[in-house]
Amino acid sequence: MLKEKYDALLFDLDDTLFNHSCCYKKAIKEIVKSHNGLGHVDEELFISTFLKINQELWKDFQSHKISFRELSLKRLRMTFNQFSVKAENEEIETINEIYHGNYLKSIVPDLQIKQLIEQIKGSFKVGIVTNGTSYNAYKKVQRLELNNFFKDDQIIVSEEIGYSKPQPQIFRHALELFRITPERTLFIGDNYYTDMCGANRAGMDTLWINPDELKPPLDFNPAYIVKRVLDIECLK
Repeated sequence: MLKEKYDALLFDLDDTLFNHSCCYKKAIKEIVKSHNGLGHVDEELFISTFLKINQELWKDFQSHKISFRELSLKRLRMTFNQFSVKAENEEIETINEIYHGNYLKSIVPDLQIKQLIEQIKGSFKVGIVTNGTSYNAYKKVQRLELNNFFKDDQIIVSEEIGYSKPQPQIFRHALELFRITPERTLFIGDNYYTDMCGANRAGMDTLWINPDELKPPLDFNPAYIVKRVLDIECLK
């Protein structure tokens, strides 16, 4: 079915091609477990506080008010402050390096996803469109052992483009890069607002990875809704 309608399949990265949420939660929990001053802190409360602060700061990163490094250090410092735990700048920098290292280590290849992408690549142009930093994006793809399927020039990162999802400009950049039309392109992602709405605004069809079977929060309905990326196999 998809072969008849589309020339290209573009993928989100985090929580689409791997379980990003699980990986960063593991990395944050390691911070709580390893830091003496956080022994009294509930892990889940620390995680939710960290994520809330990250979401607030991410707006400044996307608008280029702060760098990703500044965001990383500031979200840790602010989270520690929320729990009245003192940490000097040097210690925050060390914790940040350990956090990123643990996060990347927790990303492991998924044989089924590798096989799926290998099959898809035989019938479609493929690419990745992701928000975040170039370093992290390429490292994630390497850790997933997907770099044989997605070369660096097939990975579109918001930091390099200057636009972030859901801004339509980053999706239009992908269309120009791959020399494809929006009508013949399917965008696959997990985030309704950044992935589905953004790609739709650029004229693409969308496939929503919706493991919790949520109802679309707005009037816009994606063309396809599946519980996991591997379910694409049923649509091919």
